[in-house]
Amino acid sequence: MELPKFIQTQQVDLSNCEPEPIHTPGNIQPHGVLLVLQDPQLKILQASRNTQEFLGIPAQSLIDRDLSILFDGEQIDRLNSYVLQENIEIFNPIKLSIEVQGQPVFFDGTIHRNDKVLILELEPANYNDTELPLGFYQLIKSTILKLKQSSDFRETTAILAQQVRKVTGYDRVMIYQFEPDDSGVVIAEDKPEELEPFLGLHYPASDIPELARKLYYNNWLRLIVDVNYQPVEIFPKNNPITNAPLDLSYSILRSVAPVHVEYLQNMGVSATLCIYLFRKKRIWGLIVCHHYSPRCVSFKIRKFCEFLGQLMSVELASRHERESERYRERIKKNQEKLKGIYCSIDQANLIEYFQENAEILLELVKAKGAAIYLEENLTLLGTTPPAQAVGELKFWLVKYSRKEIFYTNHLAQLYSKAKEFKDIASGLLAISIFLNQTSYHIFWFRPEVIQTVNWAGDPDKNISVGSNGILQLSPRNSFELWKQAVIEKSRPWKQLEIDAALELRNTLMLALLEFSKAALQAAAERAEVANRAKSQFLAKMSHELRTPLNAILGFTQLMTRDTSLLPQQIEPLKIINRSGEHLLALINDVLEMSKIEAGSLTLNETSFDLYQLLFSIEDLLRIKALEKGLQIVFKRKPEVPQYIITDESKLRQVLINLIGNAIKFTASGSVIVRVKAAMVDDNYQLASSKYQYLIFEIEDTGYGIAAEELESLFDPFVQTETGRKSMEGTGLGLPISRQFIRLMGGDIEVRSQLGMGTIFTFDIKLRLANAGDVETNLKTKRVIGLADGQPKYRIMVVEDVEENRLFLVRLLQAVGFEVRSAENGIEALTLWETWSPHLILMDMLMPQMDGYEATRRIKATLKGQATGIIALTANAFNEDRAAILQAGCDDFMRKPFHEEILFEKMAHHLRVRYLYQQDSPGAIAANQNPDLPYSIDAASLRVMPREWVVQLNQAALALNHEPIMELVGQIPQTETNLITTLTNWVDNFRLDIIINLTETALK
Repeated sequence: MELPKFIQTQQVDLSNCEPEPIHTPGNIQPHGVLLVLQDPQLKILQASRNTQEFLGIPAQSLIDRDLSILFDGEQIDRLNSYVLQENIEIFNPIKLSIEVQGQPVFFDGTIHRNDKVLILELEPANYNDTELPLGFYQLIKSTILKLKQSSDFRETTAILAQQVRKVTGYDRVMIYQFEPDDSGVVIAEDKPEELEPFLGLHYPASDIPELARKLYYNNWLRLIVDVNYQPVEIFPKNNPITNAPLDLSYSILRSVAPVHVEYLQNMGVSATLCIYLFRKKRIWGLIVCHHYSPRCVSFKIRKFCEFLGQLMSVELASRHERESERYRERIKKNQEKLKGIYCSIDQANLIEYFQENAEILLELVKAKGAAIYLEENLTLLGTTPPAQAVGELKFWLVKYSRKEIFYTNHLAQLYSKAKEFKDIASGLLAISIFLNQTSYHIFWFRPEVIQTVNWAGDPDKNISVGSNGILQLSPRNSFELWKQAVIEKSRPWKQLEIDAALELRNTLMLALLEFSKAALQAAAERAEVANRAKSQFLAKMSHELRTPLNAILGFTQLMTRDTSLLPQQIEPLKIINRSGEHLLALINDVLEMSKIEAGSLTLNETSFDLYQLLFSIEDLLRIKALEKGLQIVFKRKPEVPQYIITDESKLRQVLINLIGNAIKFTASGSVIVRVKAAMVDDNYQLASSKYQYLIFEIEDTGYGIAAEELESLFDPFVQTETGRKSMEGTGLGLPISRQFIRLMGGDIEVRSQLGMGTIFTFDIKLRLANAGDVETNLKTKRVIGLADGQPKYRIMVVEDVEENRLFLVRLLQAVGFEVRSAENGIEALTLWETWSPHLILMDMLMPQMDGYEATRRIKATLKGQATGIIALTANAFNEDRAAILQAGCDDFMRKPFHEEILFEKMAHHLRVRYLYQQDSPGAIAANQNPDLPYSIDAASLRVMPREWVVQLNQAALALNHEPIMELVGQIPQTETNLITTLTNWVDNFRLDIIINLTETALK
C-alpha cells in the first residue's frame, strides 16, 4: 500500500514500540544482576533470573530472604548505613563481593529508590576495560580546557565527540541535535575513516517516540552492551509492594524496546551508549556512541561521559544565553524606539506613527513585511500579500485561534490559501488584542526559504501498515542518504522575537486602553449630564405630584370620618383613597428605580437583630394573611445567627415585598418563609469577622407564574398576567428587590408552576455582629420578678463607679435576686471565696486589681470554672472582646445596656425564669413574648418520651393544631412553663418554632 507523503505523528500507532510501557519492561539486559529490596529491611522481594549464573543461587531461592544470604556482615552494615540516607545514589558505585564456589567475585553495585522499593544492580567488576588514560580529575580538567579553547560552537561539539570516543573506545561518536519539530540532525562526528559518515544527516522525530523522550528526562545516560542480547526476566513479575510491574525508569540494566533493538540491528550497530543533553529542562540533543561489536564500559567511564553531558548542557545554556543577550540588546533598542506608541493620542496618530517607524517595526522581529489592523482599518508595511488576502487571513486567524499571539513558519500547512503567496508569507507572527467586541492585530510576514534536507533514508519509510490496517512505526531497513526539498517554509521565529512581539502587544494594549479610557470618560460625562437632568426632572415631578396628592389623600381621610355620610358616598371616597395610595407607591418605586439606574444606590450596613426583624415582619403581615384565610409560617434553621451586619432597611423592604406578593397572589393554602445559613467558600475571611450567606426562600401555594413570563419577571414595569388582573402594583417591586439583593452580595431566582405555586429564593452576604453592638428593641414585657420553684440565685456585682454599682444592685434586688457588691478585684476575690455567687457581673477596668486579673484568678480554680462571669465594658472592640474571653469571662455586655439584654443573658447562663408585668401571680415565663429564644429550649422537651417529641414534630409539620394541643395535654402538670409556652406558640401561630425546637431535640 502506498502511504501518504506527509503523515502526522499522532496518526501513527506507536503501540508496537513497547508491548508494554518501556519503563516497566519486566526484564533486564543480561550483563548484570538486579535485586529488588524492601526499604529499609533489605529483604529480597524480586530478582532477575540470571542470579544462578552470577551469584550461584537461583532467583526463586532468594525471594523473601535477607540480603545477608549473599553478602557478609561488613557489607550489610555498610549497605544499612547507606539506606539511612535520603540520597542513597551518592554512594554509587558500591564495591561488593560474594563467595561463589569458594572464590570471591567482585561487583560494581548501584542502588537507588523507586516504586517504593530499593533497586540494587550488580555488574561484574572484572571487565578488561581500558582504564582512563589519565586520572579522572586530570582528564576532566584537560577536556574542559580544550572546550574553552574552541573558537565557536561547531568546534566545541567536534572536540566533545573526539574526547568521548577517545575515553570510551567506541567506533563512532556523534553529537545529535533536535530541531524544533523534534526531528534530529548530526552536527558533529568522530569515527575511523573507513566508516560511512553520518555528519549532516537528519532523522525524523518518529525515530525517538514521545514515550521514549519522556523517559530520557529521568536519566542522563543509557547503555546497551549487546543489541542481540536475550532479555532476562524479573521474578516475580510484579512488585509485591505495588502489585504492578516494576518501574525501571532509573535502572542501568533496564531492557530495551524491541523496535529500538531492530532499529540498531538495521544499522549494523551492536552496542551503544547515549548521553542526553538538556537545556531549560528540555532535551536539546544526544551524545551517541556506536560500536559494531558488543562493548561494555566501566562505571567510572560512564560517569565521565555523564559529566561531559552535564558540562555540555551548561555550555549550551551559556552560549545560548550569550547569543540571546546580544540579540536581546538589538531588540531592546528597537523596543525603546517603539515606546512612542503609548504617547499617541488616538488611532489615527497611531497609524501614522507605525508608518513613520515601519523599518523599526520590521527589524524588531526580522520580518520583511507587516500588516496592522486597528479595528477595521488596515495598514500595510513592507512586502506583504494583497490587502484582500490579508483580510481573509485575518478572518481565518480570528476564527482559528483567538490567542494573544500566534506564530508558524509553515503557514500553508495550516491555511491552504497561503500557498498563493508563499514567496511573501510562508511565515506568520501575529499579535491580537480583543477589546469591547473589537479586535486589533499586527501581522509580520517572512518569505519562503527553500532548503534541502539530507535524511538518513526516506523518513516516510519508517511507517508501515499493520495487519489491522493501522499505521505503525517500523524501523527503516536502509540508511542511505535520501534528499528532500523543504518548501513553503520560512526561517523559524526565535523565542526572543516572539517575546519582543508580546512586549509590543503589551505596549499597544496600554495605548488602546488609554484610547478606550478617554472615550469612556467622554461617554461617562455625557451620561452624567443626562442622569443629572433626569434626576432634576424626577425631583421636580415628584414634588409637583406629591403636593396635590397629599391634599387628595388627606381630605379623603377626613371626609371618611364624617358619620353623616351615606354608604354610597363613603365607597367612592375609599376608591379615591386606594387610587391615591397606588399612585404614591408608583411615584416612590419610580424614584427608587431611577436611583438604581443612576448608580447612586448605596449599601448602608448596620448591626441588628435578625430574629427581631423576622418577628416584626411576621407580625406586620400575619393579619393580612389571616384576612385571606392563609397560614403564614416562618422556619428558621438553628444555625442562623441572631446578630448580623448588612443593610437592614433594604433586607426588610425585600422581604416585605416578596412575602406581601406571595400573600397577594395566593387564594388558599399557605405562605412559608424559610431561612438558613451557609459559610462562604471563597476568600472572604477577615481577621476579625466571618462572612456568611443567608439563604431565604418564600414559598406559596398561589396561582403560579407561566414559563414564558419568568424571563421578563425582573424587568421594570413588567407584570405577570395575574398581577395585571389584580390591578395592584407598579411592576417595579421585583426589579428593585433584585438590585437590593445584588448590592448585598447575592442574587435571586424563581421557580414556579401554574396552579402549583411559586418559590422565590435569594441569598445575601453578611458579617456576624456581637450582641453588645446591636441596639435592640425587644418587644418584651418588663421583668418584675422571679418565677416560683427556682433556687435563690446569688449575684455579685463588681463595679468601681458607685452610681453604676447601685443601679445594678437595686435592679437585681427588685426582681428578687440576692445581690452583693464589690468595688474592685481584690474585694471581689474575697467575697467570691466566702459567699460563692452563682453569677458575677464584672467590670473590667477598676483600680487596684482590674476585672481581667480577678477573672483569671477565679477561673484558675475548679470552683471558679463553675461560676458564670459576664464582663461589663464600655469598650467592646474586637481586641477587647478577645482579651475578655481569653481572661476567662463567659460573656460580655457593652455599657450602657438595656435591662432586657441583661436579663436575657442571665437567663441564658442561669436558666432562670421570670415573671412579667401584667402577669397573674401564678403565671411564669411562658406568657412572655413567644419569640424570645430563651422561653424554653430543646432540653425542656426531654421530660417527655422521644416518641412524644416525634409526634409533636409531625403535628407541627402538618400545621395541625388539634393534635398538638392533645400532646400538650399529656405533659405533667408540674411542667407549667412547658405547657403554657407551647400553648402560647400555638395561639400565636408559631408552629415554626415548635418544628425547629423538636428537630433540635431529636438530633
